[in-house]
Amino acid sequence: MRKILCFIALLLPWACSVKEDRSGCPCELVVRCEEPLKTEGSVLVSVIQNNMVVKQGMMSREDFDAGRCSLSVPRRPSTVTVFSGITEMNTIDGRWLDITYDHQCDAVYSCSAFAPLSGESYECVVSPHKNFARLFLTVIGMPDGAYATVTGPVQGYDLLDQKPIQGFFSCSPFIDSIGEEYCMRLPRQVDDALTLNIIQAGKPSIKIDIGRIIAQSGYRYDDPDLLDISMLIDLYKSSAMVIVANWEVGSFSLLEY
Repeated sequence: MRKILCFIALLLPWACSVKEDRSGCPCELVVRCEEPLKTEGSVLVSVIQNNMVVKQGMMSREDFDAGRCSLSVPRRPSTVTVFSGITEMNTIDGRWLDITYDHQCDAVYSCSAFAPLSGESYECVVSPHKNFARLFLTVIGMPDGAYATVTGPVQGYDLLDQKPIQGFFSCSPFIDSIGEEYCMRLPRQVDDALTLNIIQAGKPSIKIDIGRIIAQSGYRYDDPDLLDISMLIDLYKSSAMVIVANWEVGSFSLLEY
């Protein structure tokens, strides 16, 4: 009888460990995409609780696509945001994704998803959307020796809600190999304030409100996936033609400015 009681006494600590309250233990969060990412560059994953970033991780596209994104976070309802395609943009205070001055926007795709995180583990499956627009710009009548810059009021993105953050954006578009077309990537805009500046030595700059022209064409910055824009500016006629990718073939807007 004494041996039986001793055996039961040995089992009791193990029984208690099974019933241990693990609500204070972290949740192992795995984040993956429904399909392979569509752009090169690093991936930034942020976990937000009570409007604060509690965990953040940056990794390569290859590691993310391979399912190696695993974060240990407190067990609370959370929002998970994912930004992919980061090459030159910088994080500030873990809260903002900032476009460097005189640089274009990275080819970023982003999304957010709710994660309850009430158990020991949780898998969060995301589907990032295109959060930049390529601008292809042809200028007829460009003065000799002049160069172009594009300025605007959006300097990056808020990592908590993916919304554009206001600030001074300035970038000199790249000229293609033929030397006839300017190319650059724009962030999602909050208004129609984009400006094309034609700068000449010793002369006043020519300023064209391309944001207003783009808006008048019917382009929408609130689409989940931003479309690319082709624009022809005729300085001789003060007119502009706007063509948006994925519109019907032959569809364009011809506007005066």
